[in-house]
Amino acid sequence: MRQIHTIKFSILFFIIIASIIAINYLASDGVLSNKPSTEGTSKLHNSKKSTLTENILGFNSQHGALPTSLDGTPLDVKIKIDEQGHLIITDDIKYLFDYFLSANSEESIDKILLRISEYLNHTLQEPALSESLEILEQYISLKTSLVELEQQIGKDISALDQAQLKDGQYLQVLKNRLSQRNKLRAEHLDPEVHQEFYQAEETYDDYTYSKLLLQSDQSLSTEEKQDQLHHLQQSLPKDIREGMRESQIIDELQEKTANLIATGGDSQQLYELRRNMFNEEAAERFVDLDQQRDQWQKRVDNYLIERNTILNSQGLAQEELQQQANTLRDLHFSSDEHIKLLVYEKRAEKNKTL
Repeated sequence: MRQIHTIKFSILFFIIIASIIAINYLASDGVLSNKPSTEGTSKLHNSKKSTLTENILGFNSQHGALPTSLDGTPLDVKIKIDEQGHLIITDDIKYLFDYFLSANSEESIDKILLRISEYLNHTLQEPALSESLEILEQYISLKTSLVELEQQIGKDISALDQAQLKDGQYLQVLKNRLSQRNKLRAEHLDPEVHQEFYQAEETYDDYTYSKLLLQSDQSLSTEEKQDQLHHLQQSLPKDIREGMRESQIIDELQEKTANLIATGGDSQQLYELRRNMFNEEAAERFVDLDQQRDQWQKRVDNYLIERNTILNSQGLAQEELQQQANTLRDLHFSSDEHIKLLVYEKRAEKNKTL
């Protein structure tokens, strides 16, 4: 599954670059809210946060509650060591770093590094601990250098005029960007770390660049492009090809499902579509998932109606109304469902203000 994430991240990177280019060509040129609270409800909130931190990290962090964006998100990593206690380099280490770094808009980099160091100290012993901290230092140094590179590449793209964009010269800028990025990775990371963290991504990026270059070649016919694209795909490692296919078939299923529903397709037709794309066993699992989603949505809809009625009642203080709404939530949903439910509550509140 993480292989698919790597592929989708690479696709997203190229989409972002293409979007920047398109904007220049065509143009030619967290929400934070303050909530009233009492001292008692604040203590209760902090207690729940501590419990949540322990559930996610496996220990009660000395650095306080996790940022909001990490609330309820699983930290699914397995840091491995060998028989001598040395760290085994895997992409789970990068995933761990990125997990905490993803909250950089909510916390300072200093606090994020303290959180990562705390997690490593809780999880590892020497010599693996020192080895992991050394990799962390390399990784942060790399990230800092990449920020400077991204700023420069943005200037390079902005400097291209319309004719250069139309002629596809942005592809050369993109190629230079990829080369410089890979060079920085090699400079800042030990070879084994570089390979484990980025080999799959860089291989797929090379493929994507070659694909863009092929598609921009006006001297080739559509058939010739398809033939060369097939050869490009076959040159990829097997695990990347399989990851691409899995990603593509999921996207294809979502598109066909949306079209089927839009044209009035029924549940039997949807079942046949899934069975033809996968198999009968998978189609049955999809049916079970659909039923679970429907049941969940009905529970949420009923809850939101009752919650809205409570919060709009007259004659009671807002804090008392909120307490009644919380009691309603606790009555109908388990503690594990609260985080997921919070998304629906926020969405309902936002829609009410529109």
